Amino acid sequence: MEFLRIEDVTVVLNGHEVLSNVSFSVNKEGLYVIVGPNGGGKTTLVKTIVGLLKPTKGNVYIFGQFVSDYLRHSVVGYLPQRASFTRSFPIKVFDVVRMGLRRRDREREFVLEALRKVGMQEFSQASFSSLSGGQQQRILIARAIVSRPKLLILDEPVTGLDYESQNEFYSLLKSLVDEGTAVLMVTHDVGFAMDFSDQIFCINKTLVCHVSSHEKVPLDSFLVKLYGYNVKPLTHRHGEEA
Repeated sequence: MEFLRIEDVTVVLNGHEVLSNVSFSVNKEGLYVIVGPNGGGKTTLVKTIVGLLKPTKGNVYIFGQFVSDYLRHSVVGYLPQRASFTRSFPIKVFDVVRMGLRRRDREREFVLEALRKVGMQEFSQASFSSLSGGQQQRILIARAIVSRPKLLILDEPVTGLDYESQNEFYSLLKSLVDEGTAVLMVTHDVGFAMDFSDQIFCINKTLVCHVSSHEKVPLDSFLVKLYGYNVKPLTHRHGEEA
């Protein structure tokens, strides 16, 4: 089953070509990671995948359907880089998560289950604005998964999370994959991408390269190919004791 197919996608914004002839596919559940330099078009790509931007050329298919057709009747989980409303907006946590639901039957069950998965079920009636930045990010993740989507798109989802919360989040991603979800995540954490993803898509205006988890690619060579010069990534030991 083909979860996602990007076919020769080019995006021009304000007269500038932001993405050029990007093509790749996601054919099964797993963790797929998009990496690349700032300004390389990563956020533009995910916005195109979820239908917020229309490609100038090319197409996006979700489960074999044009993205616009798929979204008429189904949901893609999406966590943008920034919340679509101000984080000081006076609204309860329960209602923030409920925004991610298309259906209204069993909504309490679905919302509380999503909050449980991110470890925030006891905050369901709290004011969203009263929470810390990391807690707010967990609530927004719950909103993205509340409809139990089979395709989940995350744009730098660990922003605002401390080290322990990041590890908990990565455990959550693993559980979602185990349940049959395909997760496509933008991150700057190249070390995490190399160690934990099933496939990495390297975006810098176009698809520079893609690397599968079974390929043994030297990190230095990978970074030169992606950034054009050697950079030193941060060292992470997710799930290990410091």
